Amino acid sequence: MEKLDYNVVALSLGFTTTVLYVICLALVAITPIPVMVSFVNALQHSIDVSGIVTKSISATRIIFGIVGWFIIAATTGYIFTFLYNWLGQKFSS
Repeated sequence: MEKLDYNVVALSLGFTTTVLYVICLALVAITPIPVMVSFVNALQHSIDVSGIVTKSISATRIIFGIVGWFIIAATTGYIFTFLYNWLGQKFSS
């Protein structure tokens, strides 16, 4: 079994998450608030977000969001790669 490269997986997940974050920002910007609230409430399993929804997102918050989610996704990629390689080694012998 071929081992995965830690950096390739981490960067792939990080950049994929960044793209999804930017798409989400664009959708939030063009979607009416009631539609957005209904959609997010459906995703959150009985949590009502109607009281906390805002369309005014500063550039600083956008940058923090992108960087934060990139770090979370890249860290997830490193953990996934470690487990994939470790488990692959254990089960292939």
